[in-house]
Amino acid sequence: MTDIGDGPLKPLKPASILSPGFLLALFLFTYNNVVNSLPRTLHMSLYIWMNSGVLCLVWILCRRYLHLTLSDLGWTKQNIGKSIIYGLGVSALVMLPAMILAWLFPALTSNIKTPQLQAMARELFWWRLLVHIPVGTAFFEEMLFRGIFYGYVMKNNSQAKTVLVTSIFFGLWHIVPTLRVVSHDLVITSPLLFISLWLLFLLGTFVGGILFGWIRYHTQNIAGCIIAHALINMLSLAGAFLVGR
Repeated sequence: MTDIGDGPLKPLKPASILSPGFLLALFLFTYNNVVNSLPRTLHMSLYIWMNSGVLCLVWILCRRYLHLTLSDLGWTKQNIGKSIIYGLGVSALVMLPAMILAWLFPALTSNIKTPQLQAMARELFWWRLLVHIPVGTAFFEEMLFRGIFYGYVMKNNSQAKTVLVTSIFFGLWHIVPTLRVVSHDLVITSPLLFISLWLLFLLGTFVGGILFGWIRYHTQNIAGCIIAHALINMLSLAGAFLVGR
């Protein structure tokens, strides 16, 4: 019990669950999984515009309440050339082995069909390849994870822990999207292959987060992260399209 003679009660501090950092983490866990649960036509029509609006809002709120500078966000001219080179290098490191394996061992992809891509109009395919992926996905997600979230976590943690934490959330961000790719964009005849491919894609997003975080770690610039993310996704889409032919 509180003795009323001790003076007025001190106001309670806001619960940590309402802290800007917690709300940011909650947003990163839920937003993409909820959005990708929408009907496909609605999701496709709103994707870029909704992501752009959300990014602007999150940017403003985080600059205001998390006190992140442009340097914290990796949005500077410093090391931009180095960052771009790292981004191109990571893209080649990821995609070249996959392309070589697919070429040398075509049986690896024989059970994977892509009717959604095959039925896609050519204009829509190029829209996804040249606008949807680089702007709506790569730029949007890298600004969130290797920009805002990285800058926030980095304020109180080591760079290695920051890369790990942001990569874990990057994987969680993709739970529903990767499941949707395996279940809707591909036709897989083997249930074991279905589950294995989904888990592999999910693990791939975590590893991708590590690689993009590595670029951010070594260059302190976000440009290479965006380039690597965009190129890997664009080449993956093009590869999936060719595999189905």
